[in-house]
Parts: sequence; C-alpha cells; structure tokens
Amino acid sequence: MPGLSVVIPTFDTASMTLRCCRAVLASMPDGSEVIVADDGSRDGTAEMLARELPSVQVVRMESNCGFAPAANRGVKAANGRIIVLLNSDAFVGEGALRAILEAFDADHTLGVAGARLLNEDGTPQWSGGPTPTLPWMIGVVSGAGSLARFFRRQTTGATRREVDWVSGAAMAFRREVWNVAGPLDERYRFYCQDIDLCLRARDAGWQVRIVENARVVHGLGGTIAGDNALRHDPELLWPDLLDWGTTHYGRRWAFAARIILLGVAWMRIGWSWVFRRAETKALRRAAHKLRR
Repeated sequence: MPGLSVVIPTFDTASMTLRCCRAVLASMPDGSEVIVADDGSRDGTAEMLARELPSVQVVRMESNCGFAPAANRGVKAANGRIIVLLNSDAFVGEGALRAILEAFDADHTLGVAGARLLNEDGTPQWSGGPTPTLPWMIGVVSGAGSLARFFRRQTTGATRREVDWVSGAAMAFRREVWNVAGPLDERYRFYCQDIDLCLRARDAGWQVRIVENARVVHGLGGTIAGDNALRHDPELLWPDLLDWGTTHYGRRWAFAARIILLGVAWMRIGWSWVFRRAETKALRRAAHKLRR
C-alpha cells in the first residue's frame, strides 16, 4: 500500500492540472501515487497527461458530474493509507507533502489535516477554522470576509493549529477516516463538502488541524467557471452554505438565515452596482438562487 495518494479532481483546467501534477511529482515522498479524476473535461486534459506525465493515473468520467462525484471517484481508485485531495489550481511547496505525512505519523489521533494555503503573492489565505455560524456566513455573502486577513491570528513558529474544518483545496485524511466519514456529500454544488467531511470526522473522534509548515499556493477560484473578479462563484457558494446550515442547524434556522442572507446579498448588489458593476450580474444570479 502506498504511503500517500494525491487525488486531483479537474474539469477543463488542463494547463493548471499539468502544473499541479508536476509540482506534486517533484516533491512527493517515495512510494506515493498521483491520480487525476477527470470530470469529463473537453479540453484534452486526459490526453495531455498521458503524453506529458505517463506516471500519473487518470480516472476519467464520461460526463461532467461535479467536484464531489469526481473526487469520490478518485479516492475510490486510490490505494494510499493517507489521501490528499488537491485542487487543480493548487501548487504544493517543497516539503509540504512530507510535512503532512509526518504530522499523521506523529499523532495517531489526527484524522484530517489541511495545508497552510497562500495566495499567489505569498499572503495567507483562509485555510480552515471553527464551525461556520450565521454571522460568519453574513461575512461571506457581504464580502466583508476578505477583511479577516487584518485580524487573522499570527502563527509564526507554530507547526500545527487545531480547527473544526480545513479547506478542501488541500485536505489530507486517513483511509480509516474516509471509511467512517466519507464519501463527500454529492448534494452540494461545489462548496461545503470539506466542512461536512471534517465535522463528521470530529464526531467520530478524530482530530482536525492545519499543518502550518505544509505550504500550498492556491489560485483561489481557478477551478471553477465563475466571475474571476470575485475569485469564487457565489451562485454555488451561497446556496451551498445555506444547504449546509439547514442540515447542521435545522429548518427554523434556515428560515431566518435565508431572509437575513438575502437582505445582505441585495445590499451588496446595490453597493456593487455603484462601485463594482462588473460583479453585479453574478451577484444577482446568486441572490436568486438563495430564494429557492
């Protein structure tokens, strides 16, 4: 059994996937494997990888089914005792994969580990945190969540940080965790599967943490066909947050949350129409999805 399996779901991101795979192959420990779960790409991803990187295993889906089904298919094909789900727009730093393996070897209660995500300019990116609450979701929908970088706790010198969930952009877990907490919930459109899996793992008694010295540069939003200016797709994100909250907190919570988030969304739409009109169309579509 390989020590590590890196699973990279992808859809129409051929050049990013090639760059991602090359970085993984250059830094992965001996006895590891790389699996690309091609979600019905139309840009020749599978053919390019077969030509350029024949050591990479490609699991190809006949049609585009979504991130979670592709990830689940890739994990099913993996053989490693530790599995890393990695976005195709992620670039693993030197030693990152080894640091993740060492974290699991050092603590047998660790079930899920996330990398320290960085923006392409080297600034920190949101890598995980406490269980989402309605105020947190308000911050996401309003766009004020980006201000969190000014208040983010400094972790200089730390090697790990306990959290409730880690970002699925670079999320590692034990095979035993997947057996009890997986697979990813395919009801979600693109987001919240990572939160869901991590909380199920915690409920089963496993620890979840960020491995601070496992640095991964994440091209936020590169894997989705959303508004590039927003660096995420609110049409997918906002309904996924509401769906996750409904499952976690119940229907009474959902009734109030939908009204509040819709109000926040339309306030942001009004602001964008004045100051960032290029974002308005995507935000309006997302607000309409929240109403359903």
